[in-house]
Amino acid sequence: MTVLSPALDAALAGARVTMFGALKIELPAMTARLLDGSAEIEIDGEDYAGAVDGFGAWESIEEIEDGFGDEAPGTTVTILPEDDAAAALISDPDNQYSPITVMVGARDDETGLIIGEPYVAIRGVIDVPIHTFGMRETSVELDVVSEMELLMFNDEDRVMSPAFHHRVWPGELGMDHCTGVTDNGYWGQNPPSGGIQTTRGFSAVRQAIENRPNARL
Repeated sequence: MTVLSPALDAALAGARVTMFGALKIELPAMTARLLDGSAEIEIDGEDYAGAVDGFGAWESIEEIEDGFGDEAPGTTVTILPEDDAAAALISDPDNQYSPITVMVGARDDETGLIIGEPYVAIRGVIDVPIHTFGMRETSVELDVVSEMELLMFNDEDRVMSPAFHHRVWPGELGMDHCTGVTDNGYWGQNPPSGGIQTTRGFSAVRQAIENRPNARL
């Protein structure tokens, strides 16, 4: 079974086919719809072109890497900005987590229309925009990660502390006097591998209380 639409699958199996790559970048300031060449084509009622005014052109894309373990698929897309203003717009830090979609499709040369539905190679978000300079050239690299990456983010605000405990369970004082416990509780991630020295957690607290005079449990 193929993941392609039947029409696209049949076209790619033919002796000759005109393929294209399409890129949709949804920034807070604008949405850019680019092709990997100097052409124009309509996809789902939206116009894609080789260059977009006020933005620039799509230079390249790195091989899409499969994810494994706690890593999601990702790639890097390089944009050639139209001018300095476009470079500043594309490399704006506020663009982090903006949706980005990379598609591959085929065009009917007689009608100029797409054949079937384009295959979505990756639908992700911008992780880091990097403004780079070269010999007579300025580009912006967009580090792209799959949407699945958002499911793997650590909940860094969730900690084993009285303050967080009170925020979740107001009035519950169970952690107020629980001090000196060196066991780490890992939220949203696997514990680090290797040699780790730990205590017995709450059993250590119990032992400390038992050693106090007149302690009652």
